[in-house]
Amino acid sequence: MNWKKYKSLPAEKKKDEAYYIIGLDIGNDSSAIAFYNLAENSAEAIDLSGGYGKPSIPTVMQYIPETKEWVFGEYAVLNAGAGTVFSSMLARMGRFDYLDVGGRSLSVAGVFALFIKEMLASVKNINPKAEIVGIVVSVPAYFSAQAHEELTRVFKQAGYEKELIALVPDRECVLAHHYQAPPKTPENALLLDIGSRELRGGLYSVAEKDGGISVVSLSSVFDSEISLSFLTKDINALFGSFLSDDGEVASNLKEQLKAFTYQHKDILFQKNIRTKPQKLYYNFVYPPVQHTLTNERVQELIAPYNKRFNRFIGDVMAKSLSGKAFAPAQIDTVLCVGGGFDMLWAKEAVASIFPKERVKFYKNPKMITAEGAACIAARELGIIDTPLAIEDKHQLTNDIGLSDGKNFLTLIERNGFWWQQHPSKLFLVNSAVEGEISLDIAELSPTGDGRTVSKMQLDGLPPRPKGVTRLEVSPTFHSNTELTIKITDMGFGDLFPKSNYAREFLVKI
Repeated sequence: MNWKKYKSLPAEKKKDEAYYIIGLDIGNDSSAIAFYNLAENSAEAIDLSGGYGKPSIPTVMQYIPETKEWVFGEYAVLNAGAGTVFSSMLARMGRFDYLDVGGRSLSVAGVFALFIKEMLASVKNINPKAEIVGIVVSVPAYFSAQAHEELTRVFKQAGYEKELIALVPDRECVLAHHYQAPPKTPENALLLDIGSRELRGGLYSVAEKDGGISVVSLSSVFDSEISLSFLTKDINALFGSFLSDDGEVASNLKEQLKAFTYQHKDILFQKNIRTKPQKLYYNFVYPPVQHTLTNERVQELIAPYNKRFNRFIGDVMAKSLSGKAFAPAQIDTVLCVGGGFDMLWAKEAVASIFPKERVKFYKNPKMITAEGAACIAARELGIIDTPLAIEDKHQLTNDIGLSDGKNFLTLIERNGFWWQQHPSKLFLVNSAVEGEISLDIAELSPTGDGRTVSKMQLDGLPPRPKGVTRLEVSPTFHSNTELTIKITDMGFGDLFPKSNYAREFLVKI
């Protein structure tokens, strides 16, 4: 059913037990699904494992050429040697890539649509008469406009275009799950998320406002060098070193080693490795190999992550829009989500900084995000009547670029963060340079509306013919409203060498 049609139904008809409001957490490593229980007025997880292990499943698909069949989730990981495996599909959204599948060229979106379709089919396991009436999907905050476009296309190909309400940043889903009602008194909440791609930290002020929940972002920082993919890569290398003296693993064993790492990494980095050494059995080689992993070796592996994590927390607390640094004692609630917090070292790193009574570790973090997405869907469909509004001045809402009146060169894309390091861009002046030239810094909205925010007059450039003045444009933000644009002459080949010309302009947006 079209979600807009369901939203317009009378309140008594919305409670039909056949209607399902869905929340999805789609991740690079794993994905989860939840529904909003209309009878209980609460979000509930749907266990995709059938009651075994984690209720989430790996975001992995495998094509078996012999049978021309697709295998999904954990089976695809554990049977890695039986066919071609496709993973990290979320990270490829926005590239509009194609895959070679059994000699055929299939789009990543088309393959991903098969995965989404399989996940949503699980709703029928709860109720064979189930009708999905609304879907909210949790996506990473770094998702680009192109990635949004392609993932929306994925749901269209899966047959759920009319049910898809929105793609929502994952942090909003977690906050929606935790704050289903306003706090009794205003509080500062720290949200930490260790995912496959990066560690993200956000500091928020949460309070009741006009009968709803007001969430204001105070700080937002990420670190791509603390992530599940980095840690998994290091664990895989460690396990490989036990298999081979020189650390080199035969190409035909690499997929089996990855599956071995997937099976053992969670167990090894939990409590039991503290009490006694853990024996590893490499039963996928002949003759089988056994190795003992000690706690000391584990500590050597995680020490750099621990050190970087502590530095990261300091950055989150210091880089706030208020201009002042927060102390741990000023944080009322710490919410820890993401698969990285399944690891004991990450939990201990948080506990060493914040009082344990203020810290919330979610047992199944993927499910919390999925349940939060279901809560957002229920709000949008009029089932939950407590509004939740998030104000964020860290992410840029418009593209910022260089304009000469005809052309627009994007310097900073919208959805980026002002405090990020933004790369320099090269700009070729499409006119002869004699004396002074004028360039504009402009903002371009998602709808294509533009406005000039600053004019830069460049005088003193070397005189050159049309099309041979090449400038390097380097943006540096000082706050969410102020940045410096540095213009440097880069020359153009041997005939027009680089000069010493450089100018800086202060721009307010």
